[in-house]
Amino acid sequence: MKTTTYPENHTKQLQRLLGLVSDSYNHFKEAVEKIKSQDLKSFIKQLLIEREALQIELKNRIVRLGGNPDENHLGFLSGMERSWQMIKARASGGGDQEMLESCRNAEQTVLDGYDDVLQGSILEDEELKYFITSQRFTINQSFLELDQRYSSLFNTNNSIDNL
Repeated sequence: MKTTTYPENHTKQLQRLLGLVSDSYNHFKEAVEKIKSQDLKSFIKQLLIEREALQIELKNRIVRLGGNPDENHLGFLSGMERSWQMIKARASGGGDQEMLESCRNAEQTVLDGYDDVLQGSILEDEELKYFITSQRFTINQSFLELDQRYSSLFNTNNSIDNL
C-alpha cells in the first residue's frame, strides 16, 4: 500500500531548509566582516551570493506548494548554534583560521539538515527530491572548498594568504 504524503509536510521541510540556508547566509555575513585575507573574504562573498540564490529558490518552491516562506521551522536552537560557532571563533582568537573553521562547521550543519530531509517522505516526490538534491550538491561543493582551504592551513606553510 502506497503511503500518502501531504504537501504541508513538504512545505515544513522546505521551510526548515530555508531556515538553515538563511542561518548559513547570516553566518557568512558575520564572518566576512571579520576576515582579513582578501582572497578568503572574496570566497565567502561568493558563498553569500550563492546562499541568497538558494534562499530565493526555496522561497519560490514553498510558495508553489502553498506555504508561507516567512514561517521558520528552526526555532531558537538554530540561532543559538550560529551564535555558538561565532563565539567559539572569537574565543579562539577570531582570526581568519577560526572564521574559516566556523564557516566550515556551519556548512556541515546545513548539510546535515539536507540529509535529514532527504531521508523522509520527500523522496516520494521525484521533482522535489531532485530540487533538494541539487541544492545539497551546491552546498556540498562549498563545504568541500571550505574544507580544502581549512586543511591546507596545516600543510607546511600555515599562511592563509596562500589559499
